[in-house]
Amino acid sequence: MNNKDLIQRFIFENNNVRGEIVRVSESYLTIVNQHHYPPSLRRLMGEFLVVTALLSAIIKFKGRLTVQFQGPDPLKLVIVQSNNQFEVRGLAQWKELSEQDLISTLKRGVLAIIISPDTSTTRYQGVVAWQGNSLAQSIEGYFRDSEQLPTRLWLAVNETTAAGMLLQPLPREGSKKSSPVLGDNDWEHIVHLTDTIKPEELLTLDNHTILHRLYSQEAVQVFEPAKVSFRCTCSVERGENAIRMLGEKEAEDELNKKQRIAVICEFCNKEYLFDRVDVMRIFKENDSSGSAQLH
Repeated sequence: MNNKDLIQRFIFENNNVRGEIVRVSESYLTIVNQHHYPPSLRRLMGEFLVVTALLSAIIKFKGRLTVQFQGPDPLKLVIVQSNNQFEVRGLAQWKELSEQDLISTLKRGVLAIIISPDTSTTRYQGVVAWQGNSLAQSIEGYFRDSEQLPTRLWLAVNETTAAGMLLQPLPREGSKKSSPVLGDNDWEHIVHLTDTIKPEELLTLDNHTILHRLYSQEAVQVFEPAKVSFRCTCSVERGENAIRMLGEKEAEDELNKKQRIAVICEFCNKEYLFDRVDVMRIFKENDSSGSAQLH
């Protein structure tokens, strides 16, 4: 694959450990360039994007996985989503903030992992306590405390690229979850090797080189990589639903002011325009489905 935005699975044949490695550039830049994010928030968006892709890879489902933060000003929302095809999008809502403001706000907010299967209306949500000064530590703590599943993450972000690795023990035979104890030689050995990875290596080296440098003495099975790409789910139909939920009187008032109604996607900033003919058609249609949200 020539595409640089890739996620790749690998397992250690003799060590009962699995891993994922991801690197994104085009999709990362597409997301962060859609809004005027400050540098600290661009880096955070990169970390959220990498974590979301990695979690999508280890959770086998058809649907959408969301990693979401909600907090007080100056950072109200960070949300990144990936479906099982690794089609991603992201959004942050913020006011002016410094690096110190960012960490302080993250510690006062709520972090969640949300799974929305295509085959069910039920969503599964896990609340993640913010731990330490990083998203990686918080996600590791969630799997350790809530899932009893040791997990390690390594993340790196620069101006153009976001990358990361994830390791987890494989489930033991006859068990739905892995439950190694501290000192498990397989797990501790692989984690110790991986701790030598440097951020610039994650960001610049190809997967084969990274895995060879880290695990040259290990038997590693590497699977075919999958493409990661940006894709927003906004559409004309969702724009029509937004107008429908606005109400006929409010829509008429807006048309009298501006001649057209603009519905703008919060994620990708795409603008959908509806004139008076469009609005008349929308309210004539007997369509009760849809949502008021464009995203």
